[in-house]
Amino acid sequence: MPSEPISPATRDLLRNLRNLLLDQHKLLLDRERANYEAVHGPVGSPGQYLNLVLGHPHFAWLKNLSTLVVEIDEALFRKSTAGESEAQALLAQFRAVLLSGGAGTAFQACYQSAVSGSAEVAAMHRRIAELPGL
Repeated sequence: MPSEPISPATRDLLRNLRNLLLDQHKLLLDRERANYEAVHGPVGSPGQYLNLVLGHPHFAWLKNLSTLVVEIDEALFRKSTAGESEAQALLAQFRAVLLSGGAGTAFQACYQSAVSGSAEVAAMHRRIAELPGL
């Protein structure tokens, strides 16, 4: 039995959430790059930076956020077979990982540190947490 399609309200919520998560991801990347460069010196080229983001342990914790954005993108893709239940599961995953306030995982510990250590990251976190429908 096919699942119920993603409702327009859930689709809008996921789209808005995805956009805010991308903004947060950019802030976090910028913060982590500055932290990395403070220890290791300037990153040379954009290619070198990309390689660091994809493979260096300093940036590894951000993959959880990247993966969530990709999963939302896949659910919203026009030809996706994802239904309402899959969309709600993504929202539940988001709530558990980013809104729980816990530091139970390495990602949560790093994220909470970033939120408490950066006014910009904290402001974006509030915008995300206050997204209507969450």
